[in-house]
Amino acid sequence: MSEILKIKDLPSPKGQFILGHLNDFKADNKHQVLEDWVKECGELFKIHFVGKEFIVSANHDMNNQILKLRPEKFRRFYKLNEIMEEMGIVGVFNTEGEDWKRHRKPSSEALNLRKVNGFYPIIANKTEILLEKWKSLALKNQCINVQQELMKYTVDITTTIAFGYNLDTINDKSDSLQQHLERIFPMINERITAPIPIWRFYKRNKDKELESSLKTIEALVLEFIQKAKDRLTTNPALRENPSNFLEALLVEKENASHFSDKEIYGNVFTILLAGEDTTSNSISWVLYYLAQHPEMVNKIREEAIATFDNNSIPQNHQDLKKLKYTNAVIQETLRLKPVTPNLYMQANEELIINNFLIPKDTTIMLQNKVAHTQEKHFYKPNTFLPERWLASNKCPISANHSPEVIKTFGAGSRFCPGKNLAMHEMLTAISSICKEFDFTLGVHKNDVTEKFSFTMFPENLLIKFSSISSK
Repeated sequence: MSEILKIKDLPSPKGQFILGHLNDFKADNKHQVLEDWVKECGELFKIHFVGKEFIVSANHDMNNQILKLRPEKFRRFYKLNEIMEEMGIVGVFNTEGEDWKRHRKPSSEALNLRKVNGFYPIIANKTEILLEKWKSLALKNQCINVQQELMKYTVDITTTIAFGYNLDTINDKSDSLQQHLERIFPMINERITAPIPIWRFYKRNKDKELESSLKTIEALVLEFIQKAKDRLTTNPALRENPSNFLEALLVEKENASHFSDKEIYGNVFTILLAGEDTTSNSISWVLYYLAQHPEMVNKIREEAIATFDNNSIPQNHQDLKKLKYTNAVIQETLRLKPVTPNLYMQANEELIINNFLIPKDTTIMLQNKVAHTQEKHFYKPNTFLPERWLASNKCPISANHSPEVIKTFGAGSRFCPGKNLAMHEMLTAISSICKEFDFTLGVHKNDVTEKFSFTMFPENLLIKFSSISSK
């Protein structure tokens, strides 16, 4: 048996004397910094921030084992839960152990496929609104910043599905809830990555604004909770077919252990947090690739016409199952541009994985993108090739094809419960946009860069659209 590998035995990229690797990691492309360090040091190495050590793993097998050992052996990096609890948010996203198990079942049931299918009319309505706006912009021959536009699209969908609050940010109609949400999400990311919690000692203006926004949103959601309870009482039919996530969660609450309104609020807030930028950024990256491949746009359009004929959008959730090529394009995008390329885990106890000793409380950064672009996992790994995801394809495309290395929605028992909702949104948006528009990049492809905030998004993604119906 080979000797057990310890942290002290690991290589480390070049850093600064006292700060270590902190300055490099503060960059807004920290995920790419980790990728570069993998090239320098291999799939397992250590870094430190002012003396505090972290392990980085880009090894698929190790990362997969760590994710599958949650929640018993590993938890999320402690700062995430610390920051969110400090903000009054306690939900399935940030709780651990027995608390997580108590939150998981009602949240998963509230977002199961049957209930998400029931939410489809909301997605359809917001998609039609988006198409109409983009047709108007196309007539003006304007380039569209699609990441910003799609953020509005997913915000409108998520707030309506979360608790029935009907925003119209797609059409730039200002709303106080939207403004409060825009203030909160960047601050969560800033605080998670802050080496010193300045806000605990001195309240800056943005800290005071954050506290005000959190109080306003909590009061608003608690009001929505009471209204939803009243609807369920007066209209029992909603118990079988809830109109939004909040109603579904309240129904599941009745079958679960005691769940306070504060915890319901935390889970509603979680869907807002998890459902806003991840989906919009993924759709944006799909359009980035399609803008460079008009032949693929044509294939999606042909599939859309065959599926929903003269309609501009899929007519029901059953239509989505028929969009095989559209799904393949989405899967290929998630492989090459995962919007959550890094995950941060902490060991609950000392354990050995792949002959490497992991002490209790060690923080491990899982770099999952590297495996997506390795030849051993995918044929022509750096080529955008949706056909690899179609079951009918034969070698060589299928020779090296390991979809299990992709962790877009996590793995193990903490697999993302919002996957069904995200896929419904992506399939609807992409098939509808390709059916209604031709489009090209408004900038050179190399001018579109990867930026990392709470998730990874495309910066400077400008696309010029022309409406099919106007030709």
